[in-house]
Amino acid sequence: MKKWLALALLLFAGLSIAFVYVGCNGSGSDNPPVENGDNNNPDPDPDPDPDPDPDPGDDVTSQHLQSTDFSYQGAFRLPDDFSWGARGMTFYPEGNSNAGSLFVLGPDGDKASCGEVTIPSPVSVSDWQTLPEATILSPVVDCGAAFVNSVNEETVWASGLTYVSPGQDQTGYLVLSLDQWYGVFEESYRTVWSVALDGSGHQGLYHVGPETDTTNFHGNRAGDFLFAVPQWYASQYLGGRTLITGKTRGAFDGSQGPSMQAFTPPTRPNTETELSAINVLYYRIDHACASPNVTDKNVCDYPDYTFCDRWRGGAFLESGQKRAIILLGRKGLGTNYYGHEPPVDEPCELSQGYHCDPYERQITFYDVDELGSAAQGTTDPWTVVPYEIWRPQEFFLGDGAGQTCEETGGVTFDSTTGRVFMIEKGLGEGENAAVVHVWTLDQ
Repeated sequence: MKKWLALALLLFAGLSIAFVYVGCNGSGSDNPPVENGDNNNPDPDPDPDPDPDPDPGDDVTSQHLQSTDFSYQGAFRLPDDFSWGARGMTFYPEGNSNAGSLFVLGPDGDKASCGEVTIPSPVSVSDWQTLPEATILSPVVDCGAAFVNSVNEETVWASGLTYVSPGQDQTGYLVLSLDQWYGVFEESYRTVWSVALDGSGHQGLYHVGPETDTTNFHGNRAGDFLFAVPQWYASQYLGGRTLITGKTRGAFDGSQGPSMQAFTPPTRPNTETELSAINVLYYRIDHACASPNVTDKNVCDYPDYTFCDRWRGGAFLESGQKRAIILLGRKGLGTNYYGHEPPVDEPCELSQGYHCDPYERQITFYDVDELGSAAQGTTDPWTVVPYEIWRPQEFFLGDGAGQTCEETGGVTFDSTTGRVFMIEKGLGEGENAAVVHVWTLDQ
């Protein structure tokens, strides 16, 4: 009798603890859910086919990954075949006999070319010309120029690139996205396509989200960068969608600040024209914030937004329980001057358009749980802002304040070794050479 009484008491205590745990860790919030239409996410959680057993598990809560968690390893140079390009980059774990390799976009003049290179041991030097150079494993070949030219032959080029690992009855392949840098169109456009690892078998173009829903899924919110997220994160927050693309285009249904849209990778073969997508991040367009010769950064959703901000690379990073989605790009620090020659000493450009001199390279850190909440419609996307802005001192170019006219390229992550790769562009007089900087995440 005493044994049965003891067991009953233990069972009652266990149930009590379980109820307390659910009450403290459930999905409740002090804020009421946002209506889908309010955050321009009309279908926040359709579930294409999530992993039924994600790793490390459901309802993961992350700690902030910080710039202090990065240890610089050095850099290496990309071959000249990638000069005047190198916008996108992705890590290929099976490349170079399973040592790992990088696929990198070729010169902008090719519109959409890509090639594969080795990853030499990086070194830390003061002269970039003495860096070791990567070896080409697969030559730079056409990876979809016809798709790019079908959108516009003058103002479009490939910009995003990511590797999609093999699925059931499939081999791994590459997904690419295009940057329509002019982007002054009410009508949307398609931005994504896929190719085999050797650059053949072009399939697409695909529109990210419903093509007719330009308010929520205009092409001006996609294409500049492209990266994959872990399956557990896609299952927990994104309805199983494992790719994210985004863009900064402060007009025509774009975003005054970086946008992010999660979407389902195109299968191969695929005859569809639209990919299932949801909005993860965007910032509302307010002409009082930024418009020709108008600058009021106090009313912008994104801190200190300018029309010249460009985010060229993104990645989902994790080290233990520390995680972040980072974006790499060039940030305008001045005003939204529109014309030929901005009223500053030594302007970066003299062409007609926006000038926001001076500029600096930045890496922004986003909270992965806040982005997930926005994707699910419980947080307004435009309220999610970076929790840290990092200005690495390891880049070769820049004055004493770290300011430079030159651009950045792609970002990619090797989750097995914890290596983070970032492209710096614009090196050499008239060369526009590219180097890859390498950091490791502290465990």
